Amino acid sequence: MLLILSILIVLGYTTFLIFKISFNTEKLAGMTAMIIVMSLGMMSSLVIGLISGIIYKNDLTSSTILAIVLSLFVGYFLGKGLGLVVIIEGMAASLMGSMMGAMLGEMLPSENFQIMLAFMDALYIIVVYLILLQIRDILRKSSDKAPTINHTYTSIFIMVILIAIVLFTTFYEVNHTEKQINDRPVENQLNEHNHH
Repeated sequence: MLLILSILIVLGYTTFLIFKISFNTEKLAGMTAMIIVMSLGMMSSLVIGLISGIIYKNDLTSSTILAIVLSLFVGYFLGKGLGLVVIIEGMAASLMGSMMGAMLGEMLPSENFQIMLAFMDALYIIVVYLILLQIRDILRKSSDKAPTINHTYTSIFIMVILIAIVLFTTFYEVNHTEKQINDRPVENQLNEHNHH
């Protein structure tokens, strides 16, 4: 359940930001655009790599290749329309993040990955929120509109709700996994034997 939730969060937010950036390429330029693309590419690919490493446990080659390919697409589409240098920066950051995420996913125990995945999801949501604030600030300055408080509160509300859902799902899965481990008949027989 947490894996599916993580995939949906990364897919949803990354797709949304790809469109948000591509519709505002003329207003997003220079170093700020490069930092936005690099940060989002790195965070997206880190979570993509982690998910890939968890799914393809004990197959570092497949998980790394899958994460790299997906992340290169993310880096390309994030930087598309902002110039070749930004595309290269986005793809390079995505490449690095995907490899680190895949290695981290491979190193985690298969029955105890939920806490790390929840931490990365929460970090991803916070970084995306900060990137959205930066984009909104740039767009507001270029359009000379008065700042809207409602959008900021809505974004904060969505961020808090998503993090709460991730934490609740993690808490449920960790407790469910521990209950399954405690209910194993072989371990229970060993525990009864040790008490005698």
